[in-house]
Amino acid sequence: MTVSEPYRDHGSDRVRARILYPFAMVLLFVVGAFLVAAYLFEGREHEKNLTESAASVERLFRQGLENDSAMMQAALTVIARDENIIKAFINGDRESLLKHTWPLFDILRRNNRVSHFYLTDPNRVNFLRVHKPDHYGDTIDRITTMRASEAKIPARGIELGPLGTFTLRVVLPWYKGETLIGFLELGEEINHITNEVHRILGVDLLVLVYERFLGFKQWEAGKKMLGHQTDWPRFGNTVVVGRAMEKIPDTLVEILQKGKHVYKKNLQVIEDGRNLYLTFLPLTDISGQEVGDFIVVRDVTGVQANYHNAMILTAFISVLVGSIVFAIFYAILGKVERDYRRQREIELQLSRINTEHQKVIQVEKLSAMGLMVSEIAHQLNNPLVGVVNMAQLAERKIDDPTRIKELLDEIGRAGKDCHAFVKRMLEFTKISSFDRKPTDMNMLIEETVSLFHHSVSPRQKIVCELAEVSPILDVDPVLIRHALFNLLSNAAQVSPAGGKITISLSKVYPDSLKKRKGLAKFVWKDSCCRHDSRRIFNHDGTGRANRVGSEWLGRASSGAPRQRTCTAGSRHELRGGQFGISA
Repeated sequence: MTVSEPYRDHGSDRVRARILYPFAMVLLFVVGAFLVAAYLFEGREHEKNLTESAASVERLFRQGLENDSAMMQAALTVIARDENIIKAFINGDRESLLKHTWPLFDILRRNNRVSHFYLTDPNRVNFLRVHKPDHYGDTIDRITTMRASEAKIPARGIELGPLGTFTLRVVLPWYKGETLIGFLELGEEINHITNEVHRILGVDLLVLVYERFLGFKQWEAGKKMLGHQTDWPRFGNTVVVGRAMEKIPDTLVEILQKGKHVYKKNLQVIEDGRNLYLTFLPLTDISGQEVGDFIVVRDVTGVQANYHNAMILTAFISVLVGSIVFAIFYAILGKVERDYRRQREIELQLSRINTEHQKVIQVEKLSAMGLMVSEIAHQLNNPLVGVVNMAQLAERKIDDPTRIKELLDEIGRAGKDCHAFVKRMLEFTKISSFDRKPTDMNMLIEETVSLFHHSVSPRQKIVCELAEVSPILDVDPVLIRHALFNLLSNAAQVSPAGGKITISLSKVYPDSLKKRKGLAKFVWKDSCCRHDSRRIFNHDGTGRANRVGSEWLGRASSGAPRQRTCTAGSRHELRGGQFGISA
């Protein structure tokens, strides 16, 4: 057997690489996809939050206007019932009217941020501005006053006044009994509403009014009246009239300077490390006219930083967990890979062993074939030698026809035996069976001894002690004849010259075989030394033990001459019996 080669690792055996590499790629892909999806989701979420914030700003702004309008309308209702104010207004006593209205206005200004108080006659001519007593006598043609005059019901809304102030106004028709005596009007700035929205929603607000709706001189007068010491910022054609943020971003300033923007569309601005989202909303007055812009600014820097930190933490945890799983699989698959390699190595060794085993079997087959050929040659050689000898003897006895006939008969029997043996060998390759038939054992022995004498010319004397009544056995005469011939040949080879070989045949009825009708006992004696009886059927003995009746006695070793006994019996009149050997 050849020395087994060491097992070589192949790419197909690398189970760990085949599984873990795709796993690592999938893990990285999942983490990367998560980060990209989280980034896109973050942007959409910020836009969604800003859109919701803008809607909330509009809602809270309108709600603040409604609440303050209701408060001012309630205050006007109380003022309209004050008899002193009614009397002074009807009498046209401006000083007395200011005297009675100023304390109320002062309370409303300090507690409720009311900045405007008008008393107007039924023709909409202003009689007294409590917040600016020196300015009166002009006709009020604002939408709120016009609607209250026409519908004779309270009117309210935000609109610009002649002083350039963007004000929430409430106008109440003023009656004495059933007679309309004039109109009462309160107004307030809306900065506090923007500040309240900023406080509630956490967003910055800017309120801008188009400059074309503001007279420059009136605008300056309005600033003085409202106590604004600093200039209101101006950007392009707009003026900031209200804000809830400290600094206006430069990017937003550029946008306002250009005056080009789209309403209700989110705009992202990054400035000074701050991430801002802007939304422009239209600012309309009570008539529905667009008079300016309402800008919602949401600073998402902190939220975005927290989101990024959470995203990084999640990615780190994912990679960490994936690495742990990767390490576990690496260890497990490493063991699987080692087991698989050992199994492959064992399979390879078994395959090589099987190959060597097949070679050994082939050698044994060839050896057995050689032995079989040798056996056939041996089986055919003995009778053929007899044929040659008898032919030579017949040549010398040519003058004796009777003897020649006997020799020819012997030659014919030898040829038939050879033919029968060859035929049996051919049949043996097809099926392992015996051609049994009733055979006269005395005649078989005599014919075999005669053939042996003519074939071998032994140096020993052969004595036959046959049964008085010849046993008839159901045997294969060809194989028995060859067996006897080979026994005699072996005995003649190992016995000294001048010795005696005795063959005896008799019927026996042993007690152990009471149910049998009879046995034939075949005994022969020679002068050879003791033989090892265990070598008779041992195929490792002489190398010829498997031959039928051949040199199965083996070689002589030591000891005295021995007697060999063959016992054959029949289940029915000595037919088809058993064959035993003792030595």
